[in-house]
Amino acid sequence: MPSRKIIRTNINEKYLDDEGILRINVLEGAHITLEALKDDAANNFELTDNKKALAIYDSRAFFTIEPDAREYVKSGIIDPTRLATAVLTNRLAVNILVNFFIRFNKPKTPMKLFTKEEDALIWLRAIGKELEAKEKEVQAL
Repeated sequence: MPSRKIIRTNINEKYLDDEGILRINVLEGAHITLEALKDDAANNFELTDNKKALAIYDSRAFFTIEPDAREYVKSGIIDPTRLATAVLTNRLAVNILVNFFIRFNKPKTPMKLFTKEEDALIWLRAIGKELEAKEKEVQAL
């Protein structure tokens, strides 16, 4: 199997898995600042060859996020790079933050919380199939 390109930043490690799903794993103890988020966002398209991708954002590690970084996320920064995002969490604070974000910021792409990775993958694969079907419909017109 060819080696996988992995990008490690100050706040996470990310790569494309064998299904083409962007895997983003928050680093244990990461302190997420606005500057770190801006630097990090530029790496997504590098991994996906400038295409939107399905993504799993694994936030089960302990991390902190500054208020201005939280506002930057709420501004919709992830929407241009993602087809859908499954957020893995086992922490109440992340659960509350993401649910608030989904409910009140209404991301332009689907986002859902999960505690089990397999459930997140099932959801992402279903969205991927829906998007493929819609694309085929459009191409047939």
